[in-house]
This record gives sequence, structure tokens and C-alpha cells, in this order.
Amino acid sequence: MSAGAQVALLGAGGRHASPPRVRAEAALEQPMLRLAAFAALGLYGVLRWSTLLSPAADGRLLALLALTVLLAGVGLLSHSKLLVAALAVIAALAAFAIAGVPLSWVVHLRIAVAARAIGNGIAALPRASVPYTGINQWVRTVNVLGAAVLLFDAALLLAFTSRALGDLGRAAVALPMIALATVPAALLRPKFPYLDGLVLFGLLAAFIWGERIRRDQLGAALALLVVAGVAGMIAAPALERNKPWLNYQALTGGLAPGHVDTFNWSQTYGPIHWPRKGRAVLDVQASRPVYWKAENLDVFDGSGWALGSVVEGGNPLSDVSAATISRWTQTLHVTLGAMSTTQVIGAGQASPPQHLPETLFAGASPGTWTTATEMGPGDSYSVRVYTPQPSAAELASAGDQYPPGMLPGYLTIAVPAPDSRSGQDVIFPPFHSTASAAYGPTVDNPAGAMLSSPYARAYLLARRLELRSPTPYAFMTAVERYLARGYRYNESPPLSAYPLENFLFLSKEGYCQQFAGAMALLLRMGGVPARVAVGFTKGRYDSASRRWIVTDLDAHAWVEAWFPRYGWVQFDPTPAADPALGGQLVDLAGVGIAASPSLKPGNGTRTGAAALGGPIKPTASSNGGGGIGALEVLGIIAVLAVLATVAVGTRPLRGGDAMLAELEQALMRTGRTLPGGTTLSAIERRLGADTDAAAYVRALRLQRFAGSGEAPTARQRRALRAQLGTGLGPLGRLRALWAVPPRRLATGKRNDLSAAGLN
Repeated sequence: MSAGAQVALLGAGGRHASPPRVRAEAALEQPMLRLAAFAALGLYGVLRWSTLLSPAADGRLLALLALTVLLAGVGLLSHSKLLVAALAVIAALAAFAIAGVPLSWVVHLRIAVAARAIGNGIAALPRASVPYTGINQWVRTVNVLGAAVLLFDAALLLAFTSRALGDLGRAAVALPMIALATVPAALLRPKFPYLDGLVLFGLLAAFIWGERIRRDQLGAALALLVVAGVAGMIAAPALERNKPWLNYQALTGGLAPGHVDTFNWSQTYGPIHWPRKGRAVLDVQASRPVYWKAENLDVFDGSGWALGSVVEGGNPLSDVSAATISRWTQTLHVTLGAMSTTQVIGAGQASPPQHLPETLFAGASPGTWTTATEMGPGDSYSVRVYTPQPSAAELASAGDQYPPGMLPGYLTIAVPAPDSRSGQDVIFPPFHSTASAAYGPTVDNPAGAMLSSPYARAYLLARRLELRSPTPYAFMTAVERYLARGYRYNESPPLSAYPLENFLFLSKEGYCQQFAGAMALLLRMGGVPARVAVGFTKGRYDSASRRWIVTDLDAHAWVEAWFPRYGWVQFDPTPAADPALGGQLVDLAGVGIAASPSLKPGNGTRTGAAALGGPIKPTASSNGGGGIGALEVLGIIAVLAVLATVAVGTRPLRGGDAMLAELEQALMRTGRTLPGGTTLSAIERRLGADTDAAAYVRALRLQRFAGSGEAPTARQRRALRAQLGTGLGPLGRLRALWAVPPRRLATGKRNDLSAAGLN
């Protein structure tokens, strides 16, 4: 071959010319036609995806489609990949807001909060019916985010590939769009599946081959398309199987929490045995916090309080005015976390709940509800509850005119009969009254029956406190004061045949079951209608999600007493050392630490109990598992986390208050949440008095309370970071670095941190 022939094969600048076939295909590339076909395929996909929700989220899905078409269009028409990358980051943030993540979380990069909420939504997917009609907003958000992930996958592939897109590249772009259209068909069988498949086939053909077909080939291409489509519809019934090609149910089952708590509300009065791992078991959206009730224990069976019915029919609020009911009524939105239950968790007196996924039944006690089968993680419902919280003055003036219909049941206890294995029911006279027979059948001599029973001392104590009290409220406070002196909180009390009598006069130690049970028993003996309620304390308020996060540490028992004009009013005689009340710090080794003055006021809320000495298991209800787009979601979150760390990581903190807030947040981020009431001194002791980490906390304490100008040093800050990372596994150091990032320490003002440089 001659040199001239060789030169003829070189293009301008010495580059080899493209083969004739490649040049011909490049000439047929039509980016706008490709973008139009992509948009049409995406539109079909989001319309199919919208069938997974009822009511459908068409507006959000269409907004996501418009965003991804814009991203793909800029990628096809722009020569700047940097511009496309910047637009992709902005579009991803916008997609979270469009899907339902609060805009403030997106703007302020509340990554941990958003990740937890999205994780809760993912964990609920295996139990969610299709189409989803429930009220769990995070199930809906995750559903829309799933479509966003598939759309963005396809748009990014289209935007970052070359304009001369080959068949393999087109197939890669089409795969997420196929999933967008076919996943709903697998979960919710369409009415005309073969016709839907034919439409999808036509749109795919238009996207993959449309821009490369010349006008003179259009007729033949359409004919071939029709033949292939008809052949596919004929073959489809033979290919259809009774079992799915891909077992999606098994795959989504992995999204459920790895451990789900169950609660038995029976009062055993023995050592505590219910779950206490710090797992989030429910979250509640409420206008004001109360105790979240599972059951009422209306019956005293001779040894303890039990579930049962003591009244028949009637409206328990018939003697309460409409204005009072309106004043203290609110609507709760409840979502279950890592727990399963047949009890509808509500509060106070609950109306029939709405949006329940299971068949509803009335509970044994009026105002409580149960379901036919167990509810589990992700199930949500709304319920209107009446939870009166009158003032002390209002209760003192409430009087003692109780509804006659309720008195027999709520003034009755069963006691063992003398010289008999059977028991007898004793109905006590109403407060400051001697007439009990008018309210129902009872023994001829209630006082005599009690004095010859194992509860003689309890009865005499109740009568003594009653006679000294001018009003039922004064009697109630007298009982509370009595139990507040000489009684100790202990989670392993001794067992006995009559545990409440033993608690009152022998052991004088116990936990919420003993304190609440004893108070309710004394109130009934003194003529005040009373019962024990069980469920959860209010938990911790999450200001980001505006919900109360309740963990298995918050399981509790308390007292409800009936007051005229208000109904059942909540009282809690249990000492503040109870972890459910945030007073006692319980570490993994089981060592209790008494509460001390608060580290920082928290608007009446508290954090879960845990030790600084060891990490806490995550309280999120999800325990892993993968689904469509899960890796992409995690990737986006990781990128946003890196950006947030770089943006704020070295920002100086000004003032001791800012450093205190950072310390409190660092403890939470490393899974070491502390109850309200924990002092800096207590944290300092847990870190070890002679360590640099403790010196860091000591410097903050002296700045805050002693006016000292000494600031923590860089060495002390690094020691604190190392201590927080201890015991957290291979990623512990990264987690601690996120909790206590390097910062430049501010200088120049009293109470500011004066050490300079990164630490």
C-alpha cells in the first residue's frame, strides 16, 4: 500500500476517520426525538406507578418526570458534563422535597432525620396493601421516592452517555423505565395486562429504534412491530405462570425489622421481663403529649389488677359537658415501629380509630379497642381521644357526685373469703359515705370482710387517709404523698401471694406496677373510683418530624381516677427513677445511676435511657434489606453527608452554650442518648475523672456554671471523639468523627473557646 493511500485514510489533525457504517448511524442520531421517546416511556411508567397509591400521587410523579426529562435534555444538548453534574445534585435534592420529605430537612441537610424516616417507611412496605390507602406518610413518600430513583437512573444514564448511543446503551437506559411500568403489574394485576404489555413494547421500540429509522423504512418497521406485538400477545398466555418469575414477596420481606417487640400487659409484680432494648416501637403525632394507653385494668381479682369488664353499656362521658370534652379532645396519628400488637394504642377515652388495616373490636373496658389480627411495623391509624388534664384547683372543686351506674364496678375489689378457697366481692361506699348497698349487691359488712382479709392493713390505711381528706382530690394527693415517703424504686421486688399488701407494709420497694396498683387499690377502698392503665409514657419529642418517638423503655403503668365533670384523670405515683420517666440511667451492665439536675431544659421532653459506657442498638424500626433503588438512595444520602460535613465541619463554635448543644447532639449521634436530668458532672464521671475526654466536659461545665474562661484543648476534643467511637465497631471512628467533627475554635470573648486551630 502506498503512502498516499495511507494519508487518504487520515482525517483532519491526523485522527482516523470513522468507518462508513458508524458515520451513517451518527448522521441519523436525533437527540430531540430520543428525548421525546424517553419522555413518553417515562409518562407511561409514572402512570402505571401511580396505581400503587390511593389516592394517587399523580402530581408528584409528573413533577419528578418533568425534572428527569429536564436533566436528560440538558445532558443530551450540553457539552459541559460539569453543568449536568451540578444539575443532577440540585435535581436530586428537589426530588426529595417533591416526594414528600419536608423542605426544611432538604434545605438544612437533615440527613440523619430524613434517613430514619425513610427507613421507617421502607420497613413498613412488606405489610402495606396495594394500592396503599393508609395514612402513613412515609410509606407514601418511599413509594414516590422509588419512582424517583428509577427515573433518575434512566435520566443520568441518558445524560452521561455519548450522543451516538448504541443498542446496549439504549437498553441500559430502558431497564429502569421497564421496572417503573412493570413493578406495579407484579403487585397489582392490571385489568388489561396484554394490552398494557403491547403499549410498553411499542414505546420501547420507539425509544430504541425510532430515531434511526429512515422515512422510507417507516412502513416496514411498523408492520414488523405489529407482527411482533400480535405474536407476543398470542404467546403470552402460554408463557404466563402461576408463580412469579421473581419472588418479590420474599425480597420485600427482608425490608421488615429484624426484631419486633410484643408486650404482655398482665401485672405480674415480679422482676421486669418486657423488652427493654431502646427500640422505637411507635411514633405519635399529637397536639399535646399524654400517656399512650394500650389497656385499662378495671378488675382487682384478689391478688392484682387484671383486664376485665366492670360496667355494661352506657356512655362513660355522659356526665361530662360538651365544652369540657371539646377542650380536652385531640386527634392522634399513630404509626407502629418495631412492635406487633392487637391493642389499638391510643390515650384516655378513645373513639373508634380510623384507617385501621385490620378488623376492629371494642375492648373489655369502654374507650379501648382491639383488632382481629396483629398489627405490625408501619401500620398507621388516626384516633380521637379525650384526655382531660384539669388543674389542681379544678379537681379540688369537682366534688364527689359520681354517676351511680359506674360506682359498683369501680368501687369493687375481690378478696379471699375467710376459711374458703373462693373469693368474695366487696363494694366500698362512695367517698365520705356509709351507704354502699344502694349501688349493688355486696357483703353485709364490708368493713368486717376487709378486716378479716389479707388486706386489713391496706383497708385501715385507706380509711385513715380518707377521713383526713376533705375532698376526693385531697384524698388522692394524700395517697400520693404517702407512697412518696419510705418507698423505693426496685425492678426486682420480692414475690408474694399478695404482692400489693406486701409492697405497702413489708418490702416497700417495687416499680410502676406496685406503685400504680397500690394507689388504685387504696383509692377504691376509700370510695374513689379508680383503676390501673397500661401503655407507654410520652417518649421523646422529635422536633424535626414533630412527632413523639416512643421506645420499649417507655412501657409503663399508671393510675386513672374518676372526677365529676371531667371523667378519668391520669395520675402517676411511680418515682422519677423509673426509666420510663427519664429518671434512672441504666447501662448495658445493668448498673443504675440516679438522676441529677438537668443538662439542658427540653420543653418538658426527655430522651431515652442509656449508658455512656456502651453503645445502644439502633432504635429505627428497619433492620436492613434491599429493594429496587435501595443502593441508589443510600448513595445519594452518602454524597449529601459528605457535602454537609465539608460545608460545616470546620465552622467555629462560638460560646459555651453552642459547645454544650454540640456535646448533647454528639451523644445522640453515637447512640448514647441520655435522660433528661443528666448533669455534666455525671457525664464527666462516666468518662473517667482523670481522662482527657472528661477534662473536655469539665471545661464546658466550668465555663457554663463557674464563669471560667478556660477552654477545652484540641487534645481533649480528640480524646472525647475517640471515647465516643469506642465500642461502635469498624465504623465507630467515622461515626464519632461525624458526631465531633474537626472545628476551628472561636477566640476573643469570655466563655468562648480560646484554643485556635483544628481539633
